Amino acid sequence: MLDKKLPMITRKRSPPPQTGEEKASCREDCREDGPCCEAENTLLRLYGDRSIARERCLRVCSQVKKIDEEQLTEEMRVFRALTDATRLKILRLLSDGELCIVELMLALKRPQSSISHNLSILEDAGLVKERKEGKWCRYRISDEAVYDMLNLAGRLKRK
Repeated sequence: MLDKKLPMITRKRSPPPQTGEEKASCREDCREDGPCCEAENTLLRLYGDRSIARERCLRVCSQVKKIDEEQLTEEMRVFRALTDATRLKILRLLSDGELCIVELMLALKRPQSSISHNLSILEDAGLVKERKEGKWCRYRISDEAVYDMLNLAGRLKRK
């Protein structure tokens, strides 16, 4: 897939001389007369044009700075919870309403310890919620977004 915003390079060009009008750096310790980082050097070799390389480097570096590591950790927890077939089956079963562990055990033909373990992972990821009813625990999908995520995953197709 080609990025329409990038120019097509038909031949390798030598980099133009530096001017004092270069854009800001992606790093604070960068010199104005040199590349802002190793990524710019790599892009310069790829595009052969320092202004394009600097622009693309600044764009990518600014996007990297916006990534919140804590949010990324939370997103990884959700995706890890979805990488197991048993947990996906539990979510599919819960999409029709609340169920207790015994009902999930019977439906999946799995031991109670396995169901409890998988439910705790789903609960830790924020995908399911537990509701106490006497000595019984009933589980349900925690948010409408989980339904949307399950439906979206079903619509995605490999080509």
